[in-house]
Amino acid sequence: MRHDTVQRCDKALMLVLLFFSLPTMGGEIAGLVYDVSTGKPLPNANIVVEGTDLGAASDINGKYRIQSIPAGDYIVRVSYVGYDAVEKKVILQTETSPSLDFPLRESFFQMQQVVVTATRDQRLLEDVPVVTEVISRQEINDKGAEDLAEILEDRPGIMVETGSSGDKLFFMNGVDSKRILILVDGLPISGKVNSRNPIDLVDADNIQHVEIVKGPGSPLYGSDAMGGVINIITENYADELRVYARGRAGSNDLYSGTLGISGRSDKLSYAANADYVTRGFNQASSEIQINDAKSNSLNGTLRYNSVKIGFFQVGSSYKQDEQNSESAFMGGLSDNTAKNNNLSAHFVWDWDVSKVVGLKIYTFTSNNERTYKSAQKNSSAAAAIDTTTDNLWGVKSDFTVQAAKWAKIDLGVDYTNNIYKAERLPDEKNRLQSGLFAQLETEFASRLTFIIGGRYDKITELAGHFSPRLSALYAFFSDLKMRASWGGGFRAPSFVEQYSDFPIPIPGVPLRVVGNPDLKPEQSRGGNFGVEYFWNNKILTNLTLFQNMFEDMIVDYQKDRFTYSYLNTKSATFRGVELQSRLSFTRNFKSTLSYNYTQINQKDQEVAISKISPHTAFVRLTYGLLDNKLHMSLRGQYFSQRDILVVTGHGGGYEKVKKDGYTTLDLTFSYQLGTMLTLRFGSTNLTDYIDENYGPYMGRRIFFGCDAEI
Repeated sequence: MRHDTVQRCDKALMLVLLFFSLPTMGGEIAGLVYDVSTGKPLPNANIVVEGTDLGAASDINGKYRIQSIPAGDYIVRVSYVGYDAVEKKVILQTETSPSLDFPLRESFFQMQQVVVTATRDQRLLEDVPVVTEVISRQEINDKGAEDLAEILEDRPGIMVETGSSGDKLFFMNGVDSKRILILVDGLPISGKVNSRNPIDLVDADNIQHVEIVKGPGSPLYGSDAMGGVINIITENYADELRVYARGRAGSNDLYSGTLGISGRSDKLSYAANADYVTRGFNQASSEIQINDAKSNSLNGTLRYNSVKIGFFQVGSSYKQDEQNSESAFMGGLSDNTAKNNNLSAHFVWDWDVSKVVGLKIYTFTSNNERTYKSAQKNSSAAAAIDTTTDNLWGVKSDFTVQAAKWAKIDLGVDYTNNIYKAERLPDEKNRLQSGLFAQLETEFASRLTFIIGGRYDKITELAGHFSPRLSALYAFFSDLKMRASWGGGFRAPSFVEQYSDFPIPIPGVPLRVVGNPDLKPEQSRGGNFGVEYFWNNKILTNLTLFQNMFEDMIVDYQKDRFTYSYLNTKSATFRGVELQSRLSFTRNFKSTLSYNYTQINQKDQEVAISKISPHTAFVRLTYGLLDNKLHMSLRGQYFSQRDILVVTGHGGGYEKVKKDGYTTLDLTFSYQLGTMLTLRFGSTNLTDYIDENYGPYMGRRIFFGCDAEI
């Protein structure tokens, strides 16, 4: 009997032990989160096992521990305010306890920033084989920018100008923005004005960061990317409930505000925000005076995460803009009103089918309606009304195969349908574009990454076009890297360039613009070569040489005395050098230095191509006081002397004039009140520099702002 009693006791003890061991069954991950430069631990860092509800926060010594993780393959992500987020892959067996330390770098160097534009696939900025520039959220805050135009205007090699109807346009390394593709989260947008995508369509408060790839991008994205790609990455989901608000007020009746929410509940992630901006007087150019402008927008996305079949995301955005202006062209004075409504939506399915196969499918639609009304002053003539509808929808796909440890294949099929209707065209036009691309990434050695690929596009009424690409990254050692890329690009003629037929409403001057249906697509061949050196976690320097050769460029020209049209010119070459350096003198004192030299060689001098400043430079100094709670940012930008082409006389001829070089300064102070509130005060064009003929047209501006977050 005693023996039976002992057996029963042993069984009971085993059950008790089993019961108490259940919560800790499975693997665990433990480690340390610390500053890579100083070695100091980082407390309260957020550690998440992606695809699960498991996570932890580091303690005062930077240590963390996550328990009861089922066996499997995971990505562990660590984030910390002011530092680049880091992700690591880990394979867990039952009851294993691997040690996983996370050295974090301050986000100033951005090397751990995840980017997608250069390869159509996620990878760290330090590992991407194509030279890529990132504009961070912190830089956007320091600038006090309201839209993409203001974000870009102090970047090296980029010049922002105002078009004839008050819309913003820009040049990048000398290339007109009509030859630069603009994407939002990797997807195209509608609403072109004068053959260019608007650069104020997305409000700055809804932007997480901006990625810039200079040089031909058509091998990945097709038409319009012959000179580069700018990809706007919008705000991401928060791991926990986040409610935030941003407000700003400034000179010339500037008032703006944003209210947003994001978070995650089990497998469902969500984000939504509303934004409003109103601005008063602004001199856009010597001929255009903007009396007031306002915009409002709504944005929302939902993502459902499934362990078995990946994640599904749906999102939509709506933006409404209105601008009232006065213009003076060739002696004619007009009151103008521009109204724009843009509605877009998307659906994404991203599925890692297995460890070696991945699938991404995007469907999207973007519908834009723009009305431009121009009434001549002191005239009984009816106002000229130009209404344009631009509807774009399509499908984009990526199919990836990790064929071997050293080889990855990416295949994709893209399809878009663009329907365009405007008073400037005799009838509605419909354009279909389909593209097939393939890309092979290989690692011949641990130090060399090599990418070869190409894309074939077929567009309605145009011959098929193939765009090749070759890229390489070689790491001499971890701190010295070399990047090289060469490829082709093209741009299909726009609807306006091919089919337009409309008069320019100027009293007493019978000017007319007619399209050219015989235009061929523009073509480019070019690339860049860059060297990156990262010294002692203190200095990051990038030196890049670039060249882009254009053939069959489409430009406007004076067909006869009172008629303008478009033609394909012979060629033009854009080449130059760009130097960017980030210096961390101390933990509180940092600097960014940039210089760009661009040279344009144009064989056909009889056709007008606007000139840009061949030399541009930018410096940004940041200094933190009071344990970095008080943050100062001083930014200076230099533009060298340049040629400007202006229209003269009632016949519409061109004249070249000189614009002297100049420098502008911006200054911003921000103060962190606890963890939930940041106050901001700043001034743009601090020295109040004005050039009434060629810009900048507005002097010093002051703004106040605050960011609140729960």
